[in-house]
Amino acid sequence: MAKAKVIVFDLFETILHDIKFDFNSGLLYLHENILSKDTDKVEFLHYASTYWKGLYDKRSEDNSELAFEDELLDFKNKYGFKVNSSVEEILFNCAIEMNATELFNDTISTLEQLNLLGIPIYLLSNSIFKRNEMKKFINQYDLEKYFVNIHFSADYKLRKPHKDLFKVVFDDIKKADTTVEKGQVYFVGDNFEADVLGAESFGFTPVFINRKHNSDTNKKNFIEIKSLSELLEIIK
Repeated sequence: MAKAKVIVFDLFETILHDIKFDFNSGLLYLHENILSKDTDKVEFLHYASTYWKGLYDKRSEDNSELAFEDELLDFKNKYGFKVNSSVEEILFNCAIEMNATELFNDTISTLEQLNLLGIPIYLLSNSIFKRNEMKKFINQYDLEKYFVNIHFSADYKLRKPHKDLFKVVFDDIKKADTTVEKGQVYFVGDNFEADVLGAESFGFTPVFINRKHNSDTNKKNFIEIKSLSELLEIIK
């Protein structure tokens, strides 16, 4: 096993606890605050839950990603907006409405220790929101400063475990250090298929963060940790 030269983190349930994800809360925010006053609530929610849900469901077939921005612009064309807020501001507010989050207790201490060790760290996460909105989202917790760069699937129309999304972050890593080999990049994530198997398929060294202590998931005996603090013991 190669020694870790770079660490790449997943976001949700890896460094940020997603207490609750509720897509409908974002839609209700739009109806109540953004869409034209004459927009029928029932018709709007039905349209979102049929046409757009069908598009989202197709993502699992080819690991493509659909940005919520596309859905919002469709709503704007179909229903109109009653406010002059920027699309970026509306998207950020939707992200806040949909996600109830908090930092894990060991997130900041682990990121700070990795920075002190001089190990470059990156972020690669599946998200229907693009970098501009997610940058604001993670900076609720002042997180961006710890990463060399941050990447989100919505910007590339691909989602993990698609190999080309892992290639995005590896190409970024190589810009800073051409000597880094794939196996020296440790990818830390909680989703076994998307993060662990996806990272292995690309050639990264996967680290499965198993906060839920599931005993029947890691059949291939990949590196497994129960908390981020354990990562420091492994890379040392």
